[in-house]
Amino acid sequence: MTLEVIVLALASALRPAGVAALYALLSASHPRRVLIAYIVAGFAFSVAIGVLVVVAFGGADIRFGGTVEHLIELLAGTAAIGFAAGLAAGRAELPSRGNATAAESAMALRLRNPSVRTAAVAGVATHLPGLFYLVALNEIVAHRNGIADGIVAVLVFNAIWFGAAIASVILFMVRPGAARRALLRLSAWARLHSRGVTIAVFAAAGAYLLVDGAVGLFG
Repeated sequence: MTLEVIVLALASALRPAGVAALYALLSASHPRRVLIAYIVAGFAFSVAIGVLVVVAFGGADIRFGGTVEHLIELLAGTAAIGFAAGLAAGRAELPSRGNATAAESAMALRLRNPSVRTAAVAGVATHLPGLFYLVALNEIVAHRNGIADGIVAVLVFNAIWFGAAIASVILFMVRPGAARRALLRLSAWARLHSRGVTIAVFAAAGAYLLVDGAVGLFG
């Protein structure tokens, strides 16, 4: 597993939407059940996609690296920085800033009093594979030493991605009140600074990918 995979997992873990979903679930009348459903469903879905990619490439004995790998990093880094620049310039907007889809609005409404099924759906919806996960899978496939090694890398990526949710469940079991207060503060902060956080995360991850890709191609 490469450093890029860990960096991209940390970038994925900073999604403001995930923090907001966690707070909503902690505020439910039965938070333990819905939090567990959120984690299990989302983790299983995300890991299944990663494992499917690793097994598919491993079973076909497809390997690529070098120029192709670094070109993908350059393209992904450019896309990430472009999105960050668009947000900073006001040319792009986050879904939470007034242009959410009907499905996202319905999900937000249901999370006010979630069922186990709704929490499970939210776990999947807030962890759909995005740019960072797809690039991480590219890195895993390019550097794996067998299918087992690739699967371990996928599990590590998702353990980091779901780290906040897992920590919330553990904290809730030990100190429920403290867990709610901590997530309330974090959720309020995320709502106020979601734009800035997203810009910073995409710009930092994009710069890392650009530098790493350029060094690999021209270094």
